[in-house]
Formats: sequence, structure tokens, C-alpha cells
Amino acid sequence: MNKIDKYTKRLIMVVFLLLLFGVVMVFSTSWPYSYRIKGNEIEITRKHVIFVAISILSMLLFSHINILKFRKQSPKIFIAVFLMGFLVLTPLGMNIYNARRWIKLGGFTFMPSDFMKIASIMMMAYVIDRYKNNFTFRNIFLKYFVIAAVSSISVMIQPDFSTTLIIIGTLTAMYVIAGMDKKVLLFSGMGIVLASAGVIYKLNSGYSRASRIHAFINPLKYRDSKSWQLIKSLFAITNGSILGVGLGNGRQKFTLSEAHNDFIFATIAEEFGFVGSVILIGVYIYLAYLGIMIARNVKNLYGQMVIFGITFSIGLQTLVNIGTATGTIPPTGVTLPFISYGGSSLVMTSIMIGIILGIVRHDTKGR
Repeated sequence: MNKIDKYTKRLIMVVFLLLLFGVVMVFSTSWPYSYRIKGNEIEITRKHVIFVAISILSMLLFSHINILKFRKQSPKIFIAVFLMGFLVLTPLGMNIYNARRWIKLGGFTFMPSDFMKIASIMMMAYVIDRYKNNFTFRNIFLKYFVIAAVSSISVMIQPDFSTTLIIIGTLTAMYVIAGMDKKVLLFSGMGIVLASAGVIYKLNSGYSRASRIHAFINPLKYRDSKSWQLIKSLFAITNGSILGVGLGNGRQKFTLSEAHNDFIFATIAEEFGFVGSVILIGVYIYLAYLGIMIARNVKNLYGQMVIFGITFSIGLQTLVNIGTATGTIPPTGVTLPFISYGGSSLVMTSIMIGIILGIVRHDTKGR
């Protein structure tokens, strides 16, 4: 067995392990809410199992698709996904928690921002591959900036600041790996300063965003209002101590909103403690390691950059979710990959893994 096959098999095992653990934790965290809202304890878990099944099938399907043949179609895919993002402003869009991030078609609901993650990765990989023999500041920086800006516009109209940061962070990581010019560091720093100033200026335009910043800066002051969810999450993590209270014995999930979704890590920390939390974080680090090693052993540059992009995207999403639950970053609405309840996010993340497997299947290096 060559190296890339070894890494690929381990990647599949880790993903299936996380999916299985996710089913267990979704049931553990959701049954009080499910009973209160749906009338039975397993309704949310039942839906999650269906999402997991769809995710596995999607992963297998995309593992047989040669994404390398879609290299030249990357700009068209990127534009199509960009335009799809504006559907949230039409009657098809759904307003939940003061944000229009979802599109409903019949009985199916999905977030277009999940599609933008992979579309922006494919577009950036296309640019890097196209200019690989003339990778200069003049050729690459403006295109990188446009991809980041267009992606941000498509996602921020919802608004979804956390996903925007994940996308920009992923594109920047791809640029750095490909050989970022030193000039870009200066321009990127200026861009971050201007973007931060813009965010601060616009904070009061949306109650949700301003509340989250206030809750992050001084959670105890707003413990009965803006930071109530964050305080509950911190209580759960603290209650878990070193070894946790045991699977199913967590208490904060009875009152913590989004316990089975955005804040599922808090219950994991409560029921499995510091040791269990560290092990889970270690699994995600190992997943990122496998993605990087697979990319390094792929011959095709476009495929290599797509794998790097997917790996960083999943890694950043994990970092943002755990950072939110632990209060190290302002509260945001992103799921914990492969574990949290969430249809389109779970399916799209699994599709990303399928794309990695498809690239490996149709690549030739090391075979």
C-alpha cells in the first residue's frame, strides 16, 4: 500500500468515526428539545440519521467524480453559486433568527453559503494552477482579492460573517501555500484593518451582531440577556471538569439553545470532560494532517490546491465552532463538522471529503 492510499483510508475511517459520534451526541443533546417541540425524544435524531445517510451517499458519489475535469469550468461554477446566493432575498429565502441564510425548495432547505465554500476553493485553485508558471504579485493578487470580495458579498448579504471569515481565511491559506508574495502581507494587513473598521462601524445596524460582540466582551454583565447562551456553554464546559459527568448526564442541554447544533461542543465537554474534549480536538487535528499529507502526494496542482482548501476550510470551521463554545471568539453560527445537527452543512462537508477521494482516485502520483 502506497502512502496516499494509506492516508486516504485513514481519512475515511476518521470521517466515519466522527459521523458515528455525531449521531450519539445529537441524540444526547437534542432529546429534551425534541420532546418539548416535536413530542418525542428521537425526532431530531431521526432526521439527523437521514442527513448522515445522505451525506455518506453523497461522499461516495463524489468520490467517483473526476473533479479535475471541472478545472476549466471553475469560473462558471463560481459565478453560478454567487448568483444563487441572492436567492435568499427572494420569496425562496427563509428568515431565521434575523438572518436570511436559507433557501427552501419544496421540503428541502439549504444554505447557499455552504456551496460558496467549495466554489471559492475551486476558483482559487483554478487561478493558482493557471498562473503556476508566472506566479507573480501582478498576476495573482488582484484575482485573489476579487474572489474573496465576490465570495464575501454573496455571503454577507444574508448576513453570515462567520462563514465569510472562513472563506477568506481559506483563500488566504491557499495563497500562502502556493507562494504568496511579501507585498501581499502589507495589502492584506491594510485590508483587514479596513474590514475591521467597517464591521465596527456597522455593528449597530444589526442587533444580532452587536449583541454578540457585547456578549463576548463582557459576558457576565449580560448574563441574563445577550450572553445567556455563552454563559450556559461555559457552565457546561466547567461542569465537565477533567473526566466529565458521563454520556447523557449533562444538565445544561436542558436550557442551552442550539445544544445539538452550534453549541454541541459544550455538551461534549460537559459529558466527556477536559480529557474527552482534548481527544476530540486531537481527532480534528489528525484529520487536518491527513488532508495535508494527501494533498502533498497529489500530482495535479489544481487537485492539490482544492484538497488544501477543503482541509483548511473544515479546520477553520472547527476552530470557529469550538472557539464560540469556549468564549474565545465572539458567538457565531457555524456547526461542528460531521458532528452537529444540520442538513446542508453536514452534506456539503461530506461532499468535500468525497471530492478529496475523487481527486485521489483520478490522480496518478504514487501509483
